[in-house]
Amino acid sequence: MIRINLLPLKETQRAIGQRQQISVGLLSLSVALLIMVVPYVMQGRQLARLDGQITTLQSEIKKLTEQTREARDLDKKKKELQAKLKVIEDLDQKRIGPVHVLEALSEAAPEKLWLIDFTEVGGVATITGMALDNQTIALFMRQLSQSPYFVNVDLVEASQTPSTGRAGDAPTAGFQRFIIKSGIDYIGRGGKSDQEQPSDDGAASGAKNVKGAPPPH
Repeated sequence: MIRINLLPLKETQRAIGQRQQISVGLLSLSVALLIMVVPYVMQGRQLARLDGQITTLQSEIKKLTEQTREARDLDKKKKELQAKLKVIEDLDQKRIGPVHVLEALSEAAPEKLWLIDFTEVGGVATITGMALDNQTIALFMRQLSQSPYFVNVDLVEASQTPSTGRAGDAPTAGFQRFIIKSGIDYIGRGGKSDQEQPSDDGAASGAKNVKGAPPPH
């Protein structure tokens, strides 16, 4: 036997409405979940990308820091090497400096001028000599000042020596005796740098005396 269940129309409509509400609720929940999940996923990907970039930047910063440290070390070693070379150069100049000073002193001395004494103490030289006249002394000082080994050449004293002559002969004219002080630059820089103090064991230290023959009478 066949049975036919006929529901009233209102109950059928009510059931359909409930199903639609459930469907709409599920759809709304899905949309809400989608709205919340999609930004989270996108932010996660963006954060991952940023983390990768930060890691790369940190690696580059580390590499640059190491290069900077190496450059500083090389610059420090370069400065130390230059300082050592400078010391070696200064020592070499001090070793050969007195020779150049005496050569410059001899070259600066004009004719009709004789050096009697040369003493150097503490980088200051005292030069004593005889000259025919004041013009010869002035020429000697000018030529001495042009040498890079003599600095601040100054005339301390100039005096006329007594006339000399044999008995029965006409008296001869006296000479001009002079004393000159000058700074000594064994490096040969004309005093442009700080004046080097003489060492105790170098040829530039202590007092030096150069004796010459007095002028003929």
